[in-house]
Amino acid sequence: MKRLLRIDSSTRGKESHSKNLASEYERYWQQKYPDSTVILRDLSSSNIPHLSQSFIEAMFMSEENRTSTHHESLILSNILIDELKSADALLLSVPMYNFSIPSSLKAYIDHISRIGETFTMDESGFRGLITGKKLIITAAYGAEFSEMKAMDFVEPYLKSLFGFLGFTDIEYYAIEGTSMLSADELKTKMNSLISQF
Repeated sequence: MKRLLRIDSSTRGKESHSKNLASEYERYWQQKYPDSTVILRDLSSSNIPHLSQSFIEAMFMSEENRTSTHHESLILSNILIDELKSADALLLSVPMYNFSIPSSLKAYIDHISRIGETFTMDESGFRGLITGKKLIITAAYGAEFSEMKAMDFVEPYLKSLFGFLGFTDIEYYAIEGTSMLSADELKTKMNSLISQF
């Protein structure tokens, strides 16, 4: 049975264009894999904390040397990493906030980016450990970025970060101009993206 892990990061509800595009992809996935399971984690309500000193210490410490505080600081990280490892594909819905990703998504990424768990390092360099999985990113930008691509820190960051963790099969779908276009224009753009799934 296929498992799709969906991570939403917009603070908006039904008006979120990144979530709506992700929902269309989820429908496509379920049609393709009727017996699949979808696990949803909405970061706007998950309250994933920023990293603590205890977390940083625990990451680089052998398990036998960790205190109870160290172990407690890694509990959520272990849960998130287990979710990721058990999924066949990861679906990220991401709005652009101030030219980058929401801080909730950055906190999530910090919790899943752990040496020995999702990447490793040896004499030949770094190597991602999350392999054989598909990554789908549905992004929404309020402005058109054809002439502002240098200000887009969403796509290059996410592709680089998850590529570092081992993802090689990455699809990126972005709807632009969401704060500038009419409802009909947005619908046309959305349908164009959906046809590319």
